[in-house]
Amino acid sequence: MRTRLLLCTRVLLLGFVIPLILSTIVYQFFSTNLTSGELFSKQGFEGQYENGVYKYRVLGRILLLKTYDLITLYQIPASAPKSILDGHGDPQFYAAYFFMNTIFLCLTSVVLFFIFDGHHRKDFTTVELPLLFLCILMAITQFVVVPYDTLSYFFVALAAQLIIHDNRTSRRTIALGAIVILATLTRESSSLILAFYFAINYRDLLARPANFRLNQKQRALLTIAFCFLCTYVGLRFIFGYEHAVYQRFRLLANMTSQLSVSGAIFFASLAFLLLSTKPSSKEISVFFIAALPYILPIFLAANTGEIRLWTPVIILAVILKVRASRSQMITQQEPVM
Repeated sequence: MRTRLLLCTRVLLLGFVIPLILSTIVYQFFSTNLTSGELFSKQGFEGQYENGVYKYRVLGRILLLKTYDLITLYQIPASAPKSILDGHGDPQFYAAYFFMNTIFLCLTSVVLFFIFDGHHRKDFTTVELPLLFLCILMAITQFVVVPYDTLSYFFVALAAQLIIHDNRTSRRTIALGAIVILATLTRESSSLILAFYFAINYRDLLARPANFRLNQKQRALLTIAFCFLCTYVGLRFIFGYEHAVYQRFRLLANMTSQLSVSGAIFFASLAFLLLSTKPSSKEISVFFIAALPYILPIFLAANTGEIRLWTPVIILAVILKVRASRSQMITQQEPVM
């Protein structure tokens, strides 16, 4: 009884209380300099996110508008920083961002708690510490307020949970494929799920097929890759091919802007620390290589100063680092014969 109460308390604090407070601080006490105030109104929002590369990120857009409808229907109290309102923002629409992103920040934190095996372990260094770091990172990187980041983190974390605890059943593969579809409807960072799957299972995936037959891991990767490609291409078929891959080319700006260079250095520094410190794991190196189709376009067509773009990569890399730490602890505890 006492153990169960402690577990519930830890889930409550790490999955709800702390993320909620962090999100409240970010949304109510800080004010963004990178998101136009007009985007905090329904008209401005639709003008932005129904055009360009943003039009393919449909799930977050739909959920945010539904959240706004609920807020206005039930007249839920809403507030916003003064600068948001001065920029022609609607406090209820700003509240829709806050409620939706906070809900999925909490859900992501809960999933990470179970990924880090918090329901079996009372180890601050491999459960609470990495979870608090990722929670703070997800919260503070919302200085660019968008309707799809925390939603995409949730799907990425949920997919990681399924991949780590793979029971090699077709039902699990179907569930993973469904998550990949939903994640791709949210944001292109869903490709990192494929990179994570490859990193976890690279030995089986690189094995030569016996009698020209693919093994279970190879078939599963092809399935989820098919789900990603069909959704990615299907969205462009439905909404058109203008700005199908990127909004504008930004390589020169990323090389000359101090803020963009700082963001790239931040990511490179964390990547170096994850790769160079013990316990080391080949899975982490494989993951960064497999994630290059997501990482390289950020330098070419996105603002590297927006740390939120690096966040899903960091989440998955930290998960791999914690796995390596846990494997080392198990090895050290094995009795010597």
